[in-house]
Amino acid sequence: MGRGRQKAKQTRIARKLKYLTTDTNYDELQEELSRQDSSDQASDQFRELDRKFQEKREMDEYAQWAAEAAAKAKKEDSDEKPKAKASPASAFAAMQRMMAAASKISAKKAGSERG
Repeated sequence: MGRGRQKAKQTRIARKLKYLTTDTNYDELQEELSRQDSSDQASDQFRELDRKFQEKREMDEYAQWAAEAAAKAKKEDSDEKPKAKASPASAFAAMQRMMAAASKISAKKAGSERG
């Protein structure tokens, strides 16, 4: 029920604003805007300084994060055991063992199929 009154009031205010004729003093408006511009120039200097310091803080935070990440990665690398490099002879020996195991498995399968 309250929505109807609220909507009617908004409509009435919107019509009043739409059709209300006012005399605008453009000279006074220009003076007011020019006064605001001069005060904005002074604060622009501080904004520029603040922006520079903010960038420096962000870079410092990034540099700290990057250093921590690098230290963590280095620690993880040093914690891992060094892997032995496989020589061609050991790789050949491993392949022979795999071939022997495969031939045993195939022999068992062939023997179970006959039996």
